[in-house]
Formats: sequence, structure tokens, C-alpha cells
Amino acid sequence: MIQNYKKEVTLLGAIFALKLLILTLLPLTGDEAYFIKWADNLSMGYYDHPPMVGWVIYLMSHIADSHIFFRLFAVVTTFVAAFVIYKIALLYNVDEKKALFTSFIFLASPVDVLLSLMTNDVALLFFSSLGTLFLLYSLEKREWFGYALLAGVFLGSAFLSKYFAIFLLFSLLVFTLLIYKTKAIKSVLVVSVIVSLFIAQNLYFNYNSCWNNILFNFFARTQDSSYNIGSVLGYFGLILYILTPWGAYYLFKTEFEKITLFKLLLSILGVAFFIFLIVSLKNKIGLHWFLIFIPYIFLLFAFLQNEKQLKLFRYNAIFTFVHAAILITILLLPTSILKEHKKYSDIVMYTQPKALCGELEKFDDERIFTYSYSTASLLSHYCQRDITVLFNNSKYGRLDDKLFDVRDIAGKDITLFNKREVNSKELQNVCSSFELDSFEVDGATFYSAKCIGFDYGEYKKRYLDFQNENFYNIPSWLPVVACYFKERYYQ
Repeated sequence: MIQNYKKEVTLLGAIFALKLLILTLLPLTGDEAYFIKWADNLSMGYYDHPPMVGWVIYLMSHIADSHIFFRLFAVVTTFVAAFVIYKIALLYNVDEKKALFTSFIFLASPVDVLLSLMTNDVALLFFSSLGTLFLLYSLEKREWFGYALLAGVFLGSAFLSKYFAIFLLFSLLVFTLLIYKTKAIKSVLVVSVIVSLFIAQNLYFNYNSCWNNILFNFFARTQDSSYNIGSVLGYFGLILYILTPWGAYYLFKTEFEKITLFKLLLSILGVAFFIFLIVSLKNKIGLHWFLIFIPYIFLLFAFLQNEKQLKLFRYNAIFTFVHAAILITILLLPTSILKEHKKYSDIVMYTQPKALCGELEKFDDERIFTYSYSTASLLSHYCQRDITVLFNNSKYGRLDDKLFDVRDIAGKDITLFNKREVNSKELQNVCSSFELDSFEVDGATFYSAKCIGFDYGEYKKRYLDFQNENFYNIPSWLPVVACYFKERYYQ
């Protein structure tokens, strides 16, 4: 059937080629480097989120240890999402031509192009999409048991990708019980048993690791929240961006048939959009929040008439080519024309990390310290040496809390590196004395400091005590077997 749509397939091929070019040109990001650090330190779980993206990168690293190769998982995920869109549409009696074009509309959208980075949201989309498809198959096809097993494994893996999977799991439970009633019970039981094993794994990790994921996701990252009308408007703006203005207009003019597919989408998107609206009252909603729901957002276009689908496909393709042209132009610009930019040092660090590593080789320390997880992760990856976060009270990216014991450098001399000028007042508090220096890479100035006689006691008072109170303050109602942070510094 695809042979009947040579023009459309050619356009998608061009978009795919541009996407490959973008993911090749785009420098390794701080978050990607952080997840590579997860893979380099394989564990049952990590501070911020469940571990699946780290496990995926770990497995892929046995084939090729390259961030460009790791990004191919994101490319595969976009095709998986398109496949799931097509198959769910067919499952609920959408015309094959409409089902195919619905998946084409997704592949021609800017969202597909922006799915180029290797993040935990990509792993979430991959596993949740297939898990949902297998669950629906278990409800509609005779071979229900095998599909229910697969649904449990993939939805459980989605949970181990990010806690956002809970919203989807709840939506699917409501949908299956309301629509399929007693017929759904056997599938729901099988899926629930398997998913519970994945949940148990995560609970076991948290039970033995300071309840990291729970404290970060439900306490630390929400403690500074406040009502903000701007975040609410931004939330609606993101919905409009994902649908595109013309897509939203077509949906507004469409009369939706109250078929099973509509009820599925209403269950999933109704729950998701309502929860996101509540969250947006106090928190900024990012585009990545929507990724798990992307297949169901685009399945709305299965209700459009054929000519509207064709127009939407073409408009989306044009919109995507504009995105790609802008991104590629920016990525091909010489960094030197941005010398006056206030974050020029960041630009140089991300685009020329190996040159920076060459400069860092003059420090013969076993370990260099820096101030942010993105810098530490990026340079650890490229420089192939230990670069660890210190002097940092951010709630994000605290893997080094587990990997490094600050007591090991008590009374020692250490080297600090930073993209910004080093704060001498900070050093006065925790160093017997210190020496400041700087160096340049391609016109960008970077800074270093030699802290002589690191005062662990003073550092504990100014940093570890704050971190203990804000990031490791475990509620009394949570049982604890082990907590590396408290065992090191407070027992």
C-alpha cells in the first residue's frame, strides 16, 4: 500500500535524512552525558529516575561506545511510535489509508525531528507505546495470554524508565475495565502481576538507597513551586505546538465518532491533560512531559477526513523542514561568531570538549572537581578521567553523592575547574589557602583553582548539611534499610 504514496514517502525520507544529519551535528548534551555516566556505573537504580535509559545505553555500548550510536535508539523509537499509531488505528477499525496517513502525519511533524536525543523520555515512549499496543491486542485477539505477558514486560519497563508511566497505567486500567468489563479481568491480572515485579524492583532499590527516586520526584523538585500563570499559558502553548495550529483547527472542526478508539484516547489524554493542567499551576511543563502521550495525541488525526489528513501532512512537512533548516544552520555556524555571547564558554565546552580535555591534562590530579553535573558528566566522558561534582547544592544530577565520599579528600589539595570565574569566597571557607588560574580555548576563558588543605568539617557544615536536609530528609513513615549518604556523614 505504501507504494501508492511515493511523494509522501519521498518527503518522509528527506525528513529522515535531515534528522540523521541533525543528530550527527548536534554536540553531546549534558543530560545525555549524565545518562552515559549512569551506564558507566551500572546500578539497580539512580538518584533522579528509575534506571532503564542507563541500562539501554549500557547494552548498546557493547556494540559501539558513541553518543551518535546511542541516539539511534531515539530514531528507532520514532518508527516504533509511528508503527503503534498505525496498528492501534487498524485495531479499532480505522480505514487502512487513514491509519497509514495518521502515522505519516506523526513522522512529518517537528516533534519527530526533535526526538533526536537519548533521554529517559525516549525509553519511556518506546516501552510504553509497545506495552499499550500489546495490552490492547490481549483484549481484542484470541492469543490474549502471550500479548498480556508482553504488555506486562513493556509497561513494567516503561515504569522503570520514568514515573510518568503511572499516569498511562492508570488511564489504561480505567479504559479496560469500563469498556471491556469482565473480559478485561484476565489480561489486567496478568499485566498487573508482571508490572508489580518491576515496581517491586524499584521499591527495593529505593529501600536500600535513601529513597532517592521518591525524595527527588515528589519532594526535592517540587519544594520551590509557586503559582505562575505563565507556566499555565506555556502548557497550552505546548499542546498547540504539538498539534500545530492547523492540526488543532482541523480537530476543532471534526465530529468525533464515539467509537472504542475515541474512548481510549479520551481516557488516556483526559487523565494526562487534566493532571498536567494541575501541575502547570505551580510548575513549568516541558515538551518532554508529553512524549509518553504522543501516539495518542496523533491518533486524534485518525478522525479527520482523507483530504484534511493530506493537507495536514503537507503543512507538517513544511513546518518540519523549516525547523530542520534553522537547526542545521545554527549547528553549522562557526563558534567564533558567538564570541560575544555571555555563554560562549559553554558553547566551546560542548563543541570542542576534546580541546578542553587537552588543557585539563596539565592537572595531574587523580580526580578533578567541578560545579555542575552536566560539566562533570561531559568531561568525564570525553577526557576519560574522574571529574566529580563538588560545591553544588542543586537538586539535580546528584549521582556523584553516591559515587564519591567527600571524606576521602579531607586535608588534601584538590583542583577545581569551572566555566565561570571561581568564587573565591567559597574557597576561603573550606581551603587553608588557594591559587586561582585561567586558560583559553578558542577565545573562551575557563577557570581553575587549587584548593590547598581541603577542610572537610567546614564543607560538611556548609554543603553536606544542606544536602542532608533538602535531598536526604527521609520521612519517618518510610522504612529505611540503607542510605549511603547518612551512613557516610551522619552515623
